[in-house]
Amino acid sequence: MKIQYIRKLTASYMVLAQCEELQEWEKKMITHAPKGNIAFAECVQENGEKYLWYNITGKQALDAVLETETLSYDMLCNVLNGIYEAVQQLEGMLLPAQSILLAAESIFVDYRTRQISFCYYPGNPMPLPEAFRSFMEYLLTRLDHSDDRAVKAAYDIYGQSSAGGVELKELKSLLLMPYEKDEAKTEPESLDDTEPEEPEAYAAVGQTEQDGKREASIWKQIFRGESTVQELLAAVWEKLWKTTGGAAGRPAGKIAGKLAGGTTGRPTGKRAGKAAVSGDKSRTVRWKIGGNMKNAQKEPEPFVFEPEEEEHKSANPTVLLAGISQKPEGILRYEGTGGYSDLVIEKDNYVIGSAAECDGRIPSTTVSRRHAKISKRGTVFFIEDLNSSNGTRVGGELLNYKTGMSLQKNEVVMFADEKFRFI
Repeated sequence: MKIQYIRKLTASYMVLAQCEELQEWEKKMITHAPKGNIAFAECVQENGEKYLWYNITGKQALDAVLETETLSYDMLCNVLNGIYEAVQQLEGMLLPAQSILLAAESIFVDYRTRQISFCYYPGNPMPLPEAFRSFMEYLLTRLDHSDDRAVKAAYDIYGQSSAGGVELKELKSLLLMPYEKDEAKTEPESLDDTEPEEPEAYAAVGQTEQDGKREASIWKQIFRGESTVQELLAAVWEKLWKTTGGAAGRPAGKIAGKLAGGTTGRPTGKRAGKAAVSGDKSRTVRWKIGGNMKNAQKEPEPFVFEPEEEEHKSANPTVLLAGISQKPEGILRYEGTGGYSDLVIEKDNYVIGSAAECDGRIPSTTVSRRHAKISKRGTVFFIEDLNSSNGTRVGGELLNYKTGMSLQKNEVVMFADEKFRFI
């Protein structure tokens, strides 16, 4: 399927050759179609051929978006929920769901609202399950693999689509669970008062869980830094006291003498002197429930490296060249009246727009958030419009979307009504 992009003065279009005529009832349904995320085309006849013109003004194709963004879980949900809503809308209009195009170059994203829109192409020859499976294969190549939820959801849904087990109208329920992020807990976990199955079980402060065994919740708090060693000992005293039958929640006698650092019931005498925690040095305590207290051990003091004085200085010191700024190879010099800065092209892919995250920012109300992109291939710079609202002109020529043009020295470039000169 050949795609053309045509830019008019006030709008931008994606143009496809029409492959099937619409029935009269289909035309009526489309004419009265509710506002949704499906783009219906206008049929235009040229030189005996019929073409479908889709208005894509202010939108960017998904494949262009994913050139500069990785596919996060939120974006994955946005795209797949968009497919679900499009299928629901077509079924409600009695139109075939197979007629939506599931290809990254024909799916569009509104950068202001992040809404996804799909093109209705009557007579689409590719069966919908096959198109969806192929689309999922593409999405897997664009995944943000540091986002666990995105990876799990995408591979799970792709696996089901490959096995023929995914109904597109059920996509919404597939995305809701079990990939939702766990809610953050606002209250600390309480001490688990259940008795351990093995009285001789060991637990270590400051060490990670091993062999997959579930530690008591107080240890999890220690590992996460939510409780101090003193709070731990106070909780342990309470726990031990319940098993020994003392009063006021405090251990007595030998048990108290073997635990150090608590806020109450501190041991005295020689043992207190040995077990006390000093004000400037932390200690790591390792103990066994129901057993003897092991000696507290000092954490090793941090090693501080103090370089010796240099005895001989080199007559020809080495200079690191990587940090020295080099002259940029391309500059767009501002020649407008808005007082904006020149744009220094320091990257092979340089995005220009009014958004703060753009490489070259033009904070003008007439410039789109992502207006244009300059790419360097070898020694030549190419400029391409990113389907901006007010267009990009090079040497007076209005650029079509996804159509690159080489930049020549001293050439005038207009981003909307803002004038620059390439030098």
